[in-house]
Amino acid sequence: MTLATTAVVVTVLAAGSAQAVDGDEVPDGTYAFAAKVTVGTQPDAQACSGALVAPQWVITARGCFGPEPIQLGAPARDTTVTVGRTDLAGSGGHVAPVVWLVPHPDRDVVLARLATPATGITPVRVAGTAPVAGETLRAAGYGRTRTTWVPDRLHAADFTVGDVQAGTVAISPAGDGVICKGDAGGPALRETSTGPELVGLHHTSAGGGCLGATGTDATAVETRADALAGWIRQTTVADVQIYGALPDGRLTFSVIDSASGDRLTTVTSTATLGFTPRAMAALNQNTLLVTSDQAALYRIDITGNNPALTFAAPVPVFTSGWSHRLLSYDGDGTLFGIAGDFMRRYTVTSAKPGAAQIINNNLVIADGLGSIQNLAATGPDYVIGSATTGAVRAYRIPRLGTWTSATLTTSTVWAGFNAVVSPGRGLYYGRTASGGLSRFSDPTPNDLNGAGLVSYPNDPVDTAGWATPILAAVPFAANPQSRVDTSIFGLTADRRLTYTAIDSVTGDRDGPTVVSAQTLPFTPRTLATLNYNTLLVTDTAGNLYRVDIIATKPLLYGTPLDIGDGWTHRLLSFDGNDTLYGIAGSTLRRYRVGKPKPVQADITDNVQVGTGFSQNTMAAPTLGYLLGSTTDGRLLSYPISREGQWSPAHVLAASGWTYESLVSPGNGEYYVRTSAGALLRFKDTDPANGSGTDIKAFPNDPVDTAGWNQIALSAQPYLS
Repeated sequence: MTLATTAVVVTVLAAGSAQAVDGDEVPDGTYAFAAKVTVGTQPDAQACSGALVAPQWVITARGCFGPEPIQLGAPARDTTVTVGRTDLAGSGGHVAPVVWLVPHPDRDVVLARLATPATGITPVRVAGTAPVAGETLRAAGYGRTRTTWVPDRLHAADFTVGDVQAGTVAISPAGDGVICKGDAGGPALRETSTGPELVGLHHTSAGGGCLGATGTDATAVETRADALAGWIRQTTVADVQIYGALPDGRLTFSVIDSASGDRLTTVTSTATLGFTPRAMAALNQNTLLVTSDQAALYRIDITGNNPALTFAAPVPVFTSGWSHRLLSYDGDGTLFGIAGDFMRRYTVTSAKPGAAQIINNNLVIADGLGSIQNLAATGPDYVIGSATTGAVRAYRIPRLGTWTSATLTTSTVWAGFNAVVSPGRGLYYGRTASGGLSRFSDPTPNDLNGAGLVSYPNDPVDTAGWATPILAAVPFAANPQSRVDTSIFGLTADRRLTYTAIDSVTGDRDGPTVVSAQTLPFTPRTLATLNYNTLLVTDTAGNLYRVDIIATKPLLYGTPLDIGDGWTHRLLSFDGNDTLYGIAGSTLRRYRVGKPKPVQADITDNVQVGTGFSQNTMAAPTLGYLLGSTTDGRLLSYPISREGQWSPAHVLAASGWTYESLVSPGNGEYYVRTSAGALLRFKDTDPANGSGTDIKAFPNDPVDTAGWNQIALSAQPYLS
């Protein structure tokens, strides 16, 4: 069989368009797992088809996401998936942005992770047997048909299997079906007595008969899905991911199903780091921090990890001073390390920290920790450490205040581990001297109590084979997620949210400002950003709402939660630790926020700091300080104690600060919005010194000269 090589990868969509395999219109509710994949935004959006293979994973064609190479990580362009909606013009189903891509290195296939799981929709089963020449497959997709450029429904048609190769299978129409542009990545299905199963994904098509095409050849080639069943399972089922470093500088990657404790695969890189590794922490799935035996700290960018482990050249972050023998990341912006007898805590503000980015807030936790043999961050602000005696201690190390600890167990089992890691959620893994990997679980990991700690001595992950002396688990909640370090949320006059990511070093935006399609069900007044996915927003009626961010590209959020009334504040700001400031009229009040996702009972300790606060902007630039500008252009800094006592304001500037908004993520970074819609930036060397002489302006290098028209802005605190 001779096939043309016209790819069905993507099609450029006109405004308001959508595209569908020419054949029968699929009845409502049939093939609910079929997915419409939209890459980019109008008028330059591109469309593909796909299939839901796990509640939070869609499989489609790798070529849908642009020219090669497509690397492990967030998609370069905003991508949205619609699944469970046979009729695109209808309602229902599940619509979610894609937050992560896992491309296959050798096949035109990518797995796309959705921001939220498609609950209530049954994923398609991946075929366990190869297609056979002569059998009939049902091909489905949302692409163009013979007669319609913009169909609104999923279409499907029968095709006959021809030549079967190791990774592909040739098909030809059994009737009038044809696979067209917009169908790329769509499913080829085998109908069985227990339901359809995924046999292939649309790869290339001659396209004869498609609207706008010439010729009559309608043969096509599918990427075999059955040949990828193991890879799909390893990516979508195994939730624990562990990187390792070998003494020769090669890296390893293993995936484990936390429910069963089974390891599904381990791959080893062929490339080496180029230095001897000493300690390692995983910031996220594609970013590692590794120290060398020469006390340097490197960032390692993983470009692929399954079925081959590849990485880019190591990026030096610090060339000296990092003699840490243990490192671990808590998944929430905090890096812990032990150098000598000291534990140190750092804030990591970028998912890709480089030489120009900042790993800051170096805080010494305690000395006398030389007996800790292994260190594992178990969740935000929590770590466990095991000693050679077998004692395991858990530590709660808050951003501010006194740290606490308790002994979880003194089992001699833990004495034999030479590496301990945790992805969070009370899961712990220990590597034995013989190369086994033991596992443990704790249903209440943050209670500083080991009574619930469960071991699985008869069901370890492995009894041997773990030759890596250095291990690091990817945190389940891996934040920060952006390679740049400043995130600014905003409110518009038409009740929408905005999101902008900025590189604090260069002042450049990481792409355009994103505006939500959703509108708030109330008229907003001001906001404070608690963390990367939680905002507090007041309305003009004096109510306070919590808004949970689902994704930032595109910007989606859940139904706002009404926390309570009495919030007539015209300004709000959060310090990144636990303190929320608000100004109502000219009265400044201070509150304690007890949880990352607070309800009314979690916002406590309402204290009136003082009156006479007439500034028209407010930001919390560092712990214990408030910053604000006045209508006459003064920039003022207010020291405020933990008890709510404030000292006379420091005048940082006597004039010139007549701005509409002022925000600060911390570290002396200030951003202001002008009445003309520009966003200017400033750098304060020491925001707590009470002096404005060390504030540097960038008049010739603003973030933007226009376009910032939000009624309120708020920066995510680096500490949060």
